[in-house]
Amino acid sequence: MMKKKTEGKNLISRIFREKKAVNIGIAVVLSVLFVAFGISAVTQSGDISRLEQQKAEVSAQYDEQTKENKELQAVLDNENKDDYIEKKAREKGYVKSNEVVFYDISASE
Repeated sequence: MMKKKTEGKNLISRIFREKKAVNIGIAVVLSVLFVAFGISAVTQSGDISRLEQQKAEVSAQYDEQTKENKELQAVLDNENKDDYIEKKAREKGYVKSNEVVFYDISASE
């Protein structure tokens, strides 16, 4: 009779130890998952901020390009577009083939 009682206590003690080990294992796994999700959230927050800034820059470039396109379309629709083309060419340093170009070198002294 004594042997059965001791075996019962040992069985109960072993079950409690196994449950405790399982609970500790679950706690460790949940802690690791919590930390991993936290790191992921911080990383994604940084990515979102960077992408929002990039979006703002691209949007500004788009607006600027749209404005320039409208200006160029207005020039193309205008009848004196040759004057505009000549003006832009002269700004870049181009001259007509029969023109004589003079350079003022006195200002460089």
